[in-house]
Amino acid sequence: MDSEQFQRLVLEQLKMLMDGQKAIEQGQGVLEKGQEALVKRQEVFEKGQEALVKGQEALVKGQKEIKNELKFIWDDIKKIDNRLSTQEEEVVILKRLK
Repeated sequence: MDSEQFQRLVLEQLKMLMDGQKAIEQGQGVLEKGQEALVKRQEVFEKGQEALVKGQEALVKGQKEIKNELKFIWDDIKKIDNRLSTQEEEVVILKRLK
């Protein structure tokens, strides 16, 4: 192998290396864009999760309020039931007196 053939061989190898490096750099660019897209998606998911947490807190608060109101409703029902029972007893007594 003479020096000219050797030089051609080295140049071919160098070209192959440079082409490979260029392909790697392009691939790296694609990966970086993909990573940016993933970061944006993660931010969207995190915002969505924050909204879900706030919504859940609101639901828990509403549930507590409903439970509290239900207690008062049942108390009112018991009072009405007691009044009706008393009235029914009075009606029975009045019917007996007639």
